[in-house]
Amino acid sequence: MVIFDYPFIGEHKIYAGLASKKGITLTAGITAAIIGSSFLIWYLPQNSSVGTLITAPRTELEIINDVYSRHNITATNIDSKFEEWKRGNVTASDMMNQISSDRTEIQNLRKELADARPAQEWQDSFDTYAKALDSFAKYLSTMETKVQSGNKTDSRELDGLKKEMQDYLNSSIAAMPFGK
Repeated sequence: MVIFDYPFIGEHKIYAGLASKKGITLTAGITAAIIGSSFLIWYLPQNSSVGTLITAPRTELEIINDVYSRHNITATNIDSKFEEWKRGNVTASDMMNQISSDRTEIQNLRKELADARPAQEWQDSFDTYAKALDSFAKYLSTMETKVQSGNKTDSRELDGLKKEMQDYLNSSIAAMPFGK
């Protein structure tokens, strides 16, 4: 008695029983390749160190905007923390750690500007911004000296360095090609 018959097999019922080992191996290989490549397509963008295979070149404006934003955040944070230290809400040790961290950040920003190799029309702006970062590094060193000595009084030297930095920033912005 036949419960179910395959009409497309017809007379050749002997071939309907098993697939060949070669066919199974080929199918398994193709399936593994598809699954593996799908996994890699998903995984590579997820992994930041490997996922940055191709990055679009950044324009000079994007580079200097990024440096400006990070510098502004660093300057705002250290000024705020310094004021908290002067009020006694932050320890000298915490303040020294913050100054050290910010000094490293400023060195990284300076390196980013140096490595950018901007077009000639942007060079003056980049060079002037580098001077602003140098002034900020001096500002941090002066602040560090005040913290080490425990001197919590206002400082004309800090104010002068801050003004110098701001003047360089203004000059850098004025030197940008679209500002002319």
